[in-house]
Amino acid sequence: MLENIAQLQKLDRASYQAIVEQVKNHGALEAIWQEPYPEYASRGLKVATLLNATGEQENFDYRDCRNVKSTPLLNQLSTIKTFFAGSGLDIMGARLLRLDAGTFLHEHRDFIYLEPVPRFRLHLPLITNSDCFIVSPDINVHFKAGYLWKLDPKSTIHSACNFGKEPRIHLMLDCYVNQTLAELIEKQFLDEDAKFVKPALTKTIKEDLQEQAINLLKQSPDNLTAAEEIILAAFCRYNLYSLKEGLTTYDILSQVYEQATRAIPTLAALLKERQAYWQARLVETYPERKEKEAALAV
Repeated sequence: MLENIAQLQKLDRASYQAIVEQVKNHGALEAIWQEPYPEYASRGLKVATLLNATGEQENFDYRDCRNVKSTPLLNQLSTIKTFFAGSGLDIMGARLLRLDAGTFLHEHRDFIYLEPVPRFRLHLPLITNSDCFIVSPDINVHFKAGYLWKLDPKSTIHSACNFGKEPRIHLMLDCYVNQTLAELIEKQFLDEDAKFVKPALTKTIKEDLQEQAINLLKQSPDNLTAAEEIILAAFCRYNLYSLKEGLTTYDILSQVYEQATRAIPTLAALLKERQAYWQARLVETYPERKEKEAALAV
């Protein structure tokens, strides 16, 4: 598991606490948060950019960049700017990432369309709680405060969730592998108390979740998003692979729409559209699925 998720180092307590306090007490931050990726998460995934290609505060473009520029927010956060300057890391981009209470991301991969060069995503948890996790197919990992963490978001099907009662804020850096990062990775570790094995997704649980989603759709088409999120959140709560290797929430959603189309024929057109949407998301996240199906068709 260390290849995909690991702790890299424990930060100096005073320096770390200074970063936390400055973020906590930055009065203008509340007005800076944006939700640029609503299609990839439940409501409450918020971003504030720090380093990007143009230095514009509202530039959420995600691409390779060898010459990052500071945003106005970073220029106001001296403790983070000092941390970046002294880190020795080759940073491609950086941001503050906030998950409001109850927020979760859909299962996904990152870096898929970027240059095929070694890179990792680093997290520094600033404000967190024990119900916040970075999610992999079988294990949830709580990124403990005070540590710099590594994630390989291209190789790892992953998500993130905050099922606590307060917002979670991480400092997130996407970094090319240079000597500094390589040396940190050589000493990486993962505390056992940070790992939480997810319970198995049984057939009974799956069918119950599907029934809940369909019942919401029967009540009103306005419940579409809530119905989808019942299924999409299952990646954060259960080991889907315990039921079937490679099972995804997108597969389960497709089954929901097939069942719901029979039960609610008046919604057939809408449900067909949504089923196609989530199947496209499946191919985006699991491109090898399409490649395998194409090979079998030959």
